Amino acid sequence: MRKRNKKLLSVLACAGVLATAGASVAEVSTNSILNQTVQAAKKSVKARSYGVDVASYQSTNLSSHANAGAQFAIVKVSEGTGYRNPKAAAQIKSAISNGMMPMAYHFATFGANSSAAKAEAKYAVSSAKALGLPNGSYIACDWETGQGNNVNGGKNGSANAIIAFMKQVKASGFQSLLYSGAHLLKNNINTNKVNNAFPNSLWVASYATMGRIDNPNFAYFPSMDGVAIWQFTDNWRGLNVDGNITLLPLSYGNGSSQAPKATSVKNKKTVMHKAAVYDKNGNKTGKTVKAYKKVTVLGGVVTIKGTKYYRTGKNSYIKVANVDGTPRQLKKSGLVFDKNGKITKAPTIMANTTVATYGKKNIGGVEYYKINKNRYVKVSDFK
Repeated sequence: MRKRNKKLLSVLACAGVLATAGASVAEVSTNSILNQTVQAAKKSVKARSYGVDVASYQSTNLSSHANAGAQFAIVKVSEGTGYRNPKAAAQIKSAISNGMMPMAYHFATFGANSSAAKAEAKYAVSSAKALGLPNGSYIACDWETGQGNNVNGGKNGSANAIIAFMKQVKASGFQSLLYSGAHLLKNNINTNKVNNAFPNSLWVASYATMGRIDNPNFAYFPSMDGVAIWQFTDNWRGLNVDGNITLLPLSYGNGSSQAPKATSVKNKKTVMHKAAVYDKNGNKTGKTVKAYKKVTVLGGVVTIKGTKYYRTGKNSYIKVANVDGTPRQLKKSGLVFDKNGKITKAPTIMANTTVATYGKKNIGGVEYYKINKNRYVKVSDFK
């Protein structure tokens, strides 16, 4: 989560308004923080909970984040084998005192070197313990460019090193996560190997736009297997802090496991385009789901023969595109029409905006993409 590496995260191009907000910083003594009375930490968060991640360039007081709705805080504790965040102890304590579940992350510099990865994991664990992170908490490996971390050591070699880090963290009594941008996770790491070793352990960064985002738009979720947390903005609710949302329930202590079961998570979603129902092999069952009907999605995205689906029942799947849509970018400003081809009172959508689309419709000989119920934009307005 190094600020200068934000541009390397997977960013979907769409128009956005940049917002800035100052973050006060204050140096504190680690010993003075740890010698104070410690409040019991929150031990679990539900799926679809908001959270933040912070480092030394953010405040030690996380009350504003909690007041904005953050249920968890992921604090940078270390980097390489020689750096500890001087504010981490205060930030962890503030997260706990403000009712947030504390977690930690370590900025990796080991690249594809498994021996170095183990050494960094040991340093991360010792740092987390020294800085007050409760035993059994999550410690994420932040694997991205910067500080000499080589991200071009091969997908398998990089995955092997990351797994070595995560295994060392687990052996030390903590739970492991892997953080990176969607591009690196898809192109520079064999994430299947990571998921096989640590199911549902990915913390992925992917932004619909740079700048302030208050709530995530799941039309821009980077569909991947094994995602536990999605970092969807670098300026959550104008606080100049990374915003995250859990895809699965997370917890530590009381016998919590490394991998929450994705199938235990249920979410209501609206089908935006008539959807065929498929079986687990990707074959049509002959059934369909009407547009605008609410369905219960069981777990996360499932990939069948290269296509993304949601599971809606026993051996029952519908395509993600019929629910979340297909993101498309406007090449020019687009008027919004109704099903009869008449211009509506909806605001014109500006050029370069990315819009979720739900299939095509021919109206009076003109092709349109549906963008909502009875709302259409001309296909020719898109890139």
